[in-house]
Amino acid sequence: MCNPGIAMGLGLVGGLLQGIGGAQQREANAATLEMRNSAISRDINAEEQSTAYTIAAKRVEIAKTQGRARAGYAANGLALSGSAAEVLRDSAVEGDLDVAAIRWNSETKIGGMRYEQEINSRNAGEERAAAPLAFVTPIISGAARFGGQF
Repeated sequence: MCNPGIAMGLGLVGGLLQGIGGAQQREANAATLEMRNSAISRDINAEEQSTAYTIAAKRVEIAKTQGRARAGYAANGLALSGSAAEVLRDSAVEGDLDVAAIRWNSETKIGGMRYEQEINSRNAGEERAAAPLAFVTPIISGAARFGGQF
């Protein structure tokens, strides 16, 4: 039979090692969540740049469409008034609606990414707050098991 002092020492060492492992796991989980937030920040930046480019490209497309329409009206001898002017205004309004839709979709996507970052930050905080318990629990459990033998 093993010496009770040695058994108790081994139990405490085992609990201590489990506790260290548990605390390190909680810290690793928190670090992973923070790394995800960094990746999301890069994605948000990319989305903002992509949206700015898409809006600029759409505005160029609108300007080209209106330029072609003006040239076509002028080539046919039509004045840029009356129905011709109304068509140009309507195409400008449609273009503005397209730009607004692009902006809305981007802001919705970015809002979802920022919400995910907020959740990750909260979860990282909870993981770090739980680390001391993850450290202490196996030690207490080991001591209680050993104490229950007497």
